[in-house]
Amino acid sequence: MITPTTRIDRFQARASRGRRRLRSGRAVHLLDIENLTGASRPTTPAVAEVMTLYRRIVPIGPMDQFVVAVNHGALVAVGIAFHGVQLLARSGPDGADQALAEAARGDRMDQRFDRVVIGSGDGYFADLAAWLAECGVHVTVVSTPESLSRRLCAEVPAVITLESPAAQVA
Repeated sequence: MITPTTRIDRFQARASRGRRRLRSGRAVHLLDIENLTGASRPTTPAVAEVMTLYRRIVPIGPMDQFVVAVNHGALVAVGIAFHGVQLLARSGPDGADQALAEAARGDRMDQRFDRVVIGSGDGYFADLAAWLAECGVHVTVVSTPESLSRRLCAEVPAVITLESPAAQVA
């Protein structure tokens, strides 16, 4: 005899398998573009330059998604540089950081992606990285050397250094 509890258990087991299939092989890139460019109001060319370098050194799969956050004053310049991304805007201290962290938790990225790439060196993301790791998600940080927080670095197994082309030549 099948009881209501048995049906719920079966439904939950199927849902869990479905989430594992949904996240298999997928990654989301959470980009604090102000941090990556080193400017509170990045220009379109600066964003394009950083993203060219980012795509060259960070593994990006065909099913990967991008969520980019910026303050409202840079929304147009950043929006022009990106196509096909989820663009978030929030101003104030740590506004872009807060928007990315809320999107990650609210959109249950822990259930939808195998990997999360945090494009920022801000220590603000240390708690998010720890939560994702506890949920079984592989977390990588992409940051410039000068903006990488020790606290964030301690929470992730992998850090990719993003250096400007001028710094690479020197």
